[in-house]
Amino acid sequence: MLMEKKEFYRKNLPHLQIQGQTFFVTWLLAGVHSNREFSELKMEFERIIYQIKEKSNNKKKDLKEASNKYFLEFDKKLNTLKSGKHFMKKPEVAKAVADSIHYWDNKRIDLYCYCIMSNHVHAVFTVFEKDETGSSIFLQDIMQSIKNFSARGCNKLLGLKGQFWHHESYDRLIRDREELYRIICYVLDNPIKAGLCKERKDWRWSYINPEYNEFM
Repeated sequence: MLMEKKEFYRKNLPHLQIQGQTFFVTWLLAGVHSNREFSELKMEFERIIYQIKEKSNNKKKDLKEASNKYFLEFDKKLNTLKSGKHFMKKPEVAKAVADSIHYWDNKRIDLYCYCIMSNHVHAVFTVFEKDETGSSIFLQDIMQSIKNFSARGCNKLLGLKGQFWHHESYDRLIRDREELYRIICYVLDNPIKAGLCKERKDWRWSYINPEYNEFM
């Protein structure tokens, strides 16, 4: 059964997918966040959310701040995680993921940047309003295509079958130029914060649109 296309929908995470907008999206390998550390982090986040909903006088602001803090802590744990799957350490697997992101660039998305880590991916792009046939494009469709295409290729390279990516992605609507610049910096700095390189340009699996080369 196909999911009805809406500008907002919720599975375990809330998703905004307004057409023609710019998004910061993070997705990760299946099973990566199922260990105890992530479970404890999620439980603490749910406790804070409950308190905000019960007691806060500024729920919208406090919920946004709590969600942002949770994401930063979650991403930090991903960067330092030693156990679990790290398939994108293999160059051929990382390349398959990169190719799947680039496929829709200038066709259905305007790609600003991405960073492929060993167990997760960050990307920033604008989703076009219409495709070549005049049909509406949703973030949901783009992510499904990227994840399905890369999963098939990566599983083939690794000799695996079954679920490759976690079924959901974290997505955040970017509302202005200042926020866009800040998030591009966050994405490109990911390998540096993880201790994998000293400069942005040194990470093989980071990409920046040539129009924004000043970030490198």
